Amino acid sequence: MDSLTFQIARCQHWLTQHALPRWQKTQSNQNGIFAEGLLFDEQEFSNELLRFRVQPRQVYVFAHATELDLIDGRDQVCAAIEKGFAHFGSPTSGYRFALCKSDDNKGDAINLYEQAFALLGFAWHYKLAADESSLATMEAIYQHISTHLWDIKYNGFFLTEGNEVSKGQNPHMHLFEALMVSYEHTDNPVWIERATQIYQLFQTHFLQSDHLAEFFQADFSLDLETGTHIDPGHHYEWIWLLNHYQKLTGVNVDKTVDALYRFAQQYGHNDNGLVRDEIYANGKPLRSTSRLWCQTEYLKACIALWERSPSDARRAAVSQAVEHIFVYYLNPALPGLWVDQVDSTGEPLNEHSPASSFYHLFLAFSELVRIANKD
Repeated sequence: MDSLTFQIARCQHWLTQHALPRWQKTQSNQNGIFAEGLLFDEQEFSNELLRFRVQPRQVYVFAHATELDLIDGRDQVCAAIEKGFAHFGSPTSGYRFALCKSDDNKGDAINLYEQAFALLGFAWHYKLAADESSLATMEAIYQHISTHLWDIKYNGFFLTEGNEVSKGQNPHMHLFEALMVSYEHTDNPVWIERATQIYQLFQTHFLQSDHLAEFFQADFSLDLETGTHIDPGHHYEWIWLLNHYQKLTGVNVDKTVDALYRFAQQYGHNDNGLVRDEIYANGKPLRSTSRLWCQTEYLKACIALWERSPSDARRAAVSQAVEHIFVYYLNPALPGLWVDQVDSTGEPLNEHSPASSFYHLFLAFSELVRIANKD
C-alpha cells in the first residue's frame, strides 16, 4: 500500500468508525439543533452562543456522508431542515448569527456569511431528499441576500444587514461555494450565473497584485485597520474553489491559482509546515498559531493542484498534508474529535472540538474519497 492509499483509508476509517457516529449523536431530538461543539472529554459545549453556521455545516456533512454511503444521516439532515433552522430565522427574514442564552441581542445580526451557509444547507437537503420545497427556499434565500445585502452603488454584498460600511472576502467566498453547489444539485444555469458574479468580484476587488485581501470598506478600498491582515488558509480555499469553477465552466484559472499558491507557500507556513492563521500583506507573521481549518484547506488545494498537473511531488504533498492533520490535530484528541488550534511549535492551544470545523474536515476528506474512487 503506497502512502496516499494508506492516508485515504485512514481518513475513511476515522470518519466512518469514529467521527460521523460521534457527531450524529450531538443533535437534539427535541429541537433538531446540533451542538456547538464537544470538549476534549466528549462533553458538549455549554456555550453562551449557539451559532447558526453550525447547523447548515452539519447538514452538509451528514447529507454528503449519506450520499457517499459512509453513514445514514438522513434523519439528522431532515430534522435540522424541518425543525432546527427555524429557531434562527427564515429564508425571508434571514437567519440570525446565533441564539444567545442571556438574550442580549448579541446573536441578532443578519450576516451574509450565515445566509451563504443556509443556501448550502438547503442545496444539500434538496440533493438528498429531492424535496421541491428546498428548491423554493434556496431561491428565497438568494432573493433575500440580493434585496437586503447587495450594494447598488459599488456592487458586492455588505457583511451585515443595516451596516452599509464593511465588506469581506470570506462571506463572498462561501456564497460562491454555495452557488456552485446549488448549480450542481439543480442543473439550473441561473446558479452558475450568480456564481460568476462572485468570480468577477474576486478578480476585480479581492485579488491584489500578489495576494488575496480580506477586509474592505464599502467602495472596496482596503479597510483602514485590517486591510493588510491576510489569511493564508483562504488562499488555499480559493485554489480549490477556482479549480472547481473551472470544471463547471471551462474558465481558465491557471494564472490566479499559481499566484495564490506562490504567495501562500512563500509566507503562509511555520517551520513545521503548518499553515499560519494570519500574516500581513508584506508576508510578515501576524498570528503564528495554526487552526485546523487552515490545514484542511491546504489539503484541498494540494488535491486540486495534483489534479491540475499530476506529478509525484504533488501526490506526495497530498499525503504530507493528511499526515500533518493527524499528527497535530486528530491523534492528540479522542477518536472522532480534534484539537482546534496549535501554537507555532505544534503544541495544542485549544483542545476542544468546535462543530463548525467538521465541515472543513469532511469536505477535505471527501475529496480524498473522490480521487480514490476516480483512481
